[in-house]
Amino acid sequence: MNKAQRLIQLIMLVNERKQFTIQELSEELGVSRRTMIRDLMELSELGVPLYSQVGPGGGYRILREKLLPPISFTENEATALFFACQSLQNYKSLPFENEVNAALQKFMHYLSSEPKQKIERMQQRLVFWVPPHQMEIPFLQPLLEAALDQQVITIVYEAATRRERMIQPIGLYTMNGLWYCQAYCFLAEGNRVFRVDRVKALAPQEDQSMQLEKTEAHIRPWIMRMEESDLLQLEVDLTAEGVRRCQSELWLSQAVMLHEDGSGTIHTKLSASYISWAVQFFLGFGTEANVRQPPQLRAAIGDKLKQLMQQYAH
Repeated sequence: MNKAQRLIQLIMLVNERKQFTIQELSEELGVSRRTMIRDLMELSELGVPLYSQVGPGGGYRILREKLLPPISFTENEATALFFACQSLQNYKSLPFENEVNAALQKFMHYLSSEPKQKIERMQQRLVFWVPPHQMEIPFLQPLLEAALDQQVITIVYEAATRRERMIQPIGLYTMNGLWYCQAYCFLAEGNRVFRVDRVKALAPQEDQSMQLEKTEAHIRPWIMRMEESDLLQLEVDLTAEGVRRCQSELWLSQAVMLHEDGSGTIHTKLSASYISWAVQFFLGFGTEANVRQPPQLRAAIGDKLKQLMQQYAH
């Protein structure tokens, strides 16, 4: 085994282990202690953060983040990874923002001139657009860490009112430039979705006795989650323009029934808790949408229109 191969194998070995000794590594790789000491010094010079501890039970361990061994990419693979990272550039906050920028810089630094030029040309022709939002999201990373550790935390959440809630985050997802946290809410006694930018304070819960049993359940992003107990029938007549606008809304696109003239009708279910949201949503359609059902939504839209008439009467 030549030196380069040995160093690569050594990186993989030290990454796998929390702690190791020179004797263990030298025996495993079939080299002398002196050679292993030199190899470990070279790894340290390459940036592998090694820490040594003397005395009984001592040895070496890696601090902070581990380094991956060298990985070979084709030019197309490197280009794909570059644009995958760049697709996040319009997010004001990311759980790993510095790492994304560092990865892009490394790719561009080590690429030869031809793939660099190709990427530069593609940047002028290919854009992954995400609507940029300027809301501050100071608790994105703590929410992700709580989800990873499945810890119970207390948040102050601001929606229609500001309220303190105790939650156990399940995971995070992003959609249309906004971040959402799916969590079990102890106040609601069920799973809920929280807009991360509306979390105004966060504190770990010292007493973890309420913690749910840890499972391997994965995050399941959803939009307009419905509780069976409060579902209402939603029926809306749409003009052709109304159909086009609804087809761009993920939660409505599957519920639109098209007519031959291009108009359509929505037939789906709506949670009663979303009535106030639906009032604002369908008012924005103007005459392109006519809500038929449920009567609660139709009445609420009428009340809002009366308020608007009074507001603009003078």
